[in-house]
Amino acid sequence: MKLLHLSDPHIEPNMLHGIDSQLRFKKALEHIKINHFDSDLFVISGDITHFGSKDAYKIFLEIIKKVDLPKNLFPKLIIGNHDNRENFKQYFTETKTDENGFIQYSETFENKFFIFLDTNEPQTDSGYICEDRQRWFKNELEKGKDKSIYIFMHHNPLALANNSSDKIGLVQKNEFEKILLKYNKNIKHLFFGHQHITVSGQYLGITFSSPRSTWSPLVSNFSNKYRLGTANTDPNYNVVLIKENSLVVHCEDFLKTEVNWFEGD
Repeated sequence: MKLLHLSDPHIEPNMLHGIDSQLRFKKALEHIKINHFDSDLFVISGDITHFGSKDAYKIFLEIIKKVDLPKNLFPKLIIGNHDNRENFKQYFTETKTDENGFIQYSETFENKFFIFLDTNEPQTDSGYICEDRQRWFKNELEKGKDKSIYIFMHHNPLALANNSSDKIGLVQKNEFEKILLKYNKNIKHLFFGHQHITVSGQYLGITFSSPRSTWSPLVSNFSNKYRLGTANTDPNYNVVLIKENSLVVHCEDFLKTEVNWFEGD
């Protein structure tokens, strides 16, 4: 299975901090269309817009439609802290919600069970998975316990450096950890975005990965404290190759289009 994971496009009608988020998102989609037309699944893990406005969602949808990806690559969407849940619902009526109106759902592809979580909480950049969302999540994990499970969420569920420096990750880390520990034999990978950095590792025996933002990629520093900063760093999205006994994540720096390829057989 070939899966595409893009995050944090932050679409807005106007320039954001001197960067055209629309243009970069279009370039990412054009790169996908040229190079990864054969993919099985395409997921955008939140912060679709920067201010959650209706105009921004309308622009995002127009960009997606104009690039004319195959039907199976119309992106699966979840929301992030910069999104507005109610405005999103007006434009993406086919994206499923749970019984409480949260934008979270599950889908089965072959023998793989994908869970898409809503960690948005209005008026904060931190991530939340309230008791209602936790209950839904546990029910979905039960449904997929005989399959390989893959989870998409916007916020990082673990601190990426020190707990004290993680001001905007998932707030209910302890509760989330308990849920994961019960099902970690079946959960194969955690996908998230939010921090705008390329990061990967293992948590509770589960591998995880996150791409940079297509709008504003950041760099991190761990010399004496956790810091994020801007630099002349390329935006990217991830290409994930899933086989029976492996999962490999490749980073696609999509602005690098002039590549001198080595000749192969």
